[in-house]
Amino acid sequence: MLTGTEVDAVTGGRSSPSARTPQLKISRRSSKAVDVASTPPVQDAPAGLADSEPPEAQPGDDPFLQADLIAAESTSALQKKLSQLSTESSYEGQADENDPHEAEFREQQQRKRDMLIKELLDKSRFPSSYYTNTPKEEQILEFVDNFNRQYTQLYPGRKELLLSPPNHFGTKKFVCTSIRQSQLPYRELYDYRGCAKFLSEFLSYVPLEPPHELPQTIPGPAYTARLQQGNAFDYSILLVSLLRGVGYDAYVVSGYASRSVTLMDQSRITSDAVGIASPMTARGEQGSEKLQRVGKGADATPNKYRIKPPRQLKSQFLSKQEEKLKVKEREDLEARQKREAEAQAMSDDDDDELKGLRVHSWVLVLPGKREVAEAFFIEPTTGAICSPENECYLGVESVFSSVNYWVNMQVCYEGLKGISFDLGDNTKWEFVLLDNTQPGGVDPNRSEEDDVGDNASDEEDNEDNTPDVLDLPPSWVERLHIPKEDFEARCPLGAKSVVYQNARHELFADYCRKDGMVSRVTFFADDATDFNGEIHEYFANRRDKLRQRIRVPFERRVHEFFDPGRPHGLKEHVIVEGYTKEVIFYPSARSDGLVKRVDDITKVMEYFTERDDRLVYRSVTFEDDAEDDDPVRGAIIKMTEKFDRDPDVSVSQDAAKRTYFLREDKIRVTYHLPAGRIIAATREFRKPTAEQKNTFLDMIVSFDVNPYVKPYKRQQLYAELLELLRAEQTCLSAIKNSDREIADILSNRHAEEKDVALSISIYDTIRNQTDIPSEEQKETYKEEEEAKAADLDYLSPFLVNHDNPMSLGREEALQVKDACLKSFKERLIEKANIIQGRLDEVTAEYQRRQLAYSRNADSMTVEETEEYVKFCNDALFKIHILEKRLAKHKETAPERYIELDSKLKADTRLRAAFKL
Repeated sequence: MLTGTEVDAVTGGRSSPSARTPQLKISRRSSKAVDVASTPPVQDAPAGLADSEPPEAQPGDDPFLQADLIAAESTSALQKKLSQLSTESSYEGQADENDPHEAEFREQQQRKRDMLIKELLDKSRFPSSYYTNTPKEEQILEFVDNFNRQYTQLYPGRKELLLSPPNHFGTKKFVCTSIRQSQLPYRELYDYRGCAKFLSEFLSYVPLEPPHELPQTIPGPAYTARLQQGNAFDYSILLVSLLRGVGYDAYVVSGYASRSVTLMDQSRITSDAVGIASPMTARGEQGSEKLQRVGKGADATPNKYRIKPPRQLKSQFLSKQEEKLKVKEREDLEARQKREAEAQAMSDDDDDELKGLRVHSWVLVLPGKREVAEAFFIEPTTGAICSPENECYLGVESVFSSVNYWVNMQVCYEGLKGISFDLGDNTKWEFVLLDNTQPGGVDPNRSEEDDVGDNASDEEDNEDNTPDVLDLPPSWVERLHIPKEDFEARCPLGAKSVVYQNARHELFADYCRKDGMVSRVTFFADDATDFNGEIHEYFANRRDKLRQRIRVPFERRVHEFFDPGRPHGLKEHVIVEGYTKEVIFYPSARSDGLVKRVDDITKVMEYFTERDDRLVYRSVTFEDDAEDDDPVRGAIIKMTEKFDRDPDVSVSQDAAKRTYFLREDKIRVTYHLPAGRIIAATREFRKPTAEQKNTFLDMIVSFDVNPYVKPYKRQQLYAELLELLRAEQTCLSAIKNSDREIADILSNRHAEEKDVALSISIYDTIRNQTDIPSEEQKETYKEEEEAKAADLDYLSPFLVNHDNPMSLGREEALQVKDACLKSFKERLIEKANIIQGRLDEVTAEYQRRQLAYSRNADSMTVEETEEYVKFCNDALFKIHILEKRLAKHKETAPERYIELDSKLKADTRLRAAFKL
């Protein structure tokens, strides 16, 4: 049943023709420029950094001063817009406020986030490299600061470089040392496509604030992976760490991008483009398939009385030309729509006040490693792969990796068109460290004489004065580690949301929500197609086998889908305005073959398949009640049953339809159509009373298609009437049982939704906490078993008659010893006799059957011969096994006897028997 509004986006009321049925319509957001599309709240600033002020803009010709003024003028408006759109687009705004599962899930997420941030800011949990610098790191920071001062003096109009930002503990670190090359033990992350896709789902995006400034802190990839949240630079640094760990030549790019990229706004693409089919698309495909099936069915079953249409002569050449023309028109239409979308996107970007100033970061992969043929970009926020000349990227300031830092010296006039990414070209890229391994750059492995010839100043006359090459210190970040549970969950803190043009897609981790929901797609309304919106919810690991739920708030309709394995074989359940309208079952899971039940106030219809009595349809008509709100049905007026044709029964006796008129006390039977007939035979019986028992023939109305058919005798008609009366009672009983079953199903569904239970697979070692015994535990268990076996006292039956078993005399000890050995010998002989007896029995039976076969072989049938062959195979197998058992027993019996004798000699209670 629908609770609350059930609308995950902005909902608006619509006038309804029914005054008692409120109808709601899902509408999409009116704003296209979403600044925080599907993002959780911005992470709290670490202690000591919240009060730090951004660097002041330089006076003069600084182009970013104008951006600062624009941002300052619209700060309040931007904050209001960010707050409003964050509420609309985040998953928190999509949930029904009356849903207890949703509220509990939000509270759980907030607690997890607060606890996680507190844990990540605890210095005692991290090594000292996170909050201190080594002398080598201090030296590299001085070198980088000197480079930054020279760069600022030479290029005062350019943006400051991201060289040494502080981490989440407030300690300044060279940005190249924030990249930690790591290879995780997951096969999916060994390829750049899988790695990019995983990261786009694993992290939650936080836009830069303000959008035209570099981030104030770079917490490092380990912090980002643990918090599962970050800005574009955090995304890129983590992705480059993973890509370089598996052998790719990847770099972090710092530059400028369009508004849609910096805000991760995917509202310009439809859900169909990412593999999520909209209801309108699915219905269109189903409609075309239905039309094709109808057309094929009409051609496959022609009417013999229909006049054949004249033959249509059509040129195959013209048909091919028409198909080519249709394909060309369709391609032109798609190209035109694409150009219009691009033009609309360009117009939206032209309206952006900060166009060309929005700071962004993405990943560059250069050729040369892992069979990469040409350079390409990876957008880490979405996982998209694009060319280096993509129009969404407007400029590049710098590129860095775990090896070096390069500054772009090329001018970006038309985005990145014509920009060379040959980092070894020192005329286009200025490196910070001399430790440059790119082709054409300075190789740190070269000799000191080469370094002098290439890097010494023209003013230096002394060739022996070689500059010191400052190499890069190791990364201050720990080796990256993503637990298997987080890797399988993907979603940050269990939830992630993406907004498309026509839908909003929410992802939830397995076992994160109490109701087992793993995905939810909200399709927005479209007035152009009269589509009022739907909500598709997907579930997993539910004990009640619920797989999918489709909500249509405008129609107050809920459609549930179940996996096999439920009681009663429930497959689908349709609820309209709080009442069950349709129930579909798995017929293979039911004994009565029920496929579907359609329920209404005045009529119930049931459909069957593969029944022994060939029943395919049953319907019940109730008396119409004047009060529509009364859920109790009226009295039964009519019951109808339909049957398939039974080829073993004559057509004149094979009923196709039985109608029981309870109010008129009559039963009408319609028989199957005979071959070549268009009218079926019918027979109508009136229920006779006790007084009318002898005159019931006058109450039968019959119609036979064949006038020459032999009429039924009185006894036959009376037997048929009795059979119909019994069938009527059976039908009435089946209807009552069906009503009770539906009531049971509904009560179970209410109980299941009230207390949702999730099932855990036996192969899930994380949640089952399966303890796999170690080698030491196995050895301990083996020793315990051996100790238990040693505790078995084999002398206890023979020491019962002795008062003091620990002090036996010589004669008594010898008696106990001889009795024990004698008993064991008898057991061995008895076992050998049992095996020999079974062997003799099977051999004798085999010989007896073989003799009988030799006498009667000529008169035996094929079945008897096959039975004899099967018996011979079984008998020979048993004889072979028994012979092996007997031989093994004869071989091991003396050894076991000697072993027992040695144990008796070593037993302290019998030591008197062996004293001389």
